[in-house]
Amino acid sequence: MTGGHRKRPHWARLPARPASWRAPRRGQRGQALAEFALIAPVLLLIVVAIADFGRLYNSMVAIESAAREAADYGTFKSSYWDAGLGNPPVTFAEMERRACTAAWGSHLENYSEPVGTTNHETCDNPVITCVVEPNGPPAQDCDVYDGAGDCHVSTTDPPCIVHVTATYTFRPFFNFNILGWSPLQVTFARQSLFRISDLPVP
Repeated sequence: MTGGHRKRPHWARLPARPASWRAPRRGQRGQALAEFALIAPVLLLIVVAIADFGRLYNSMVAIESAAREAADYGTFKSSYWDAGLGNPPVTFAEMERRACTAAWGSHLENYSEPVGTTNHETCDNPVITCVVEPNGPPAQDCDVYDGAGDCHVSTTDPPCIVHVTATYTFRPFFNFNILGWSPLQVTFARQSLFRISDLPVP
């Protein structure tokens, strides 16, 4: 029509789409996946480290409780250490049994006993050791204490000390073995020291 306004079709008013209008979105998606692939292992390690820290803390509490249980029993009566009656080996055996039972009862991870062990009489993870520390004479292992320092006499002053050590090997979730060597094992010890005193037998 001459001299009039020509109406344009509606499709003619739309801007032309670039040929590569989908390319930026695909590129962003690929970049996000690449970033996640880089971050995911780090996040996994952080989560595992937090979980292992909690397990390690619980293990420390359990081991300390086991050492305290043994030392507590070994100091109930001075007569437990009468070498003339052959009591020290018997006393230490009961101390070890109580410590191992406490560790087992706390559901300690990686707890282990020698093959053939009954009634938790001994354990090899944790390992329980004990010394008697008289006032003056050198300390002696509990099971071979020979009476030095009169620890078996109730009037000995100051009283002798029973020193129990529980040594435990902790293994995290990811434990890599390289030619038999585990770089991710953590071995720690907890100690308990009690003075010998005559108390009623538990």
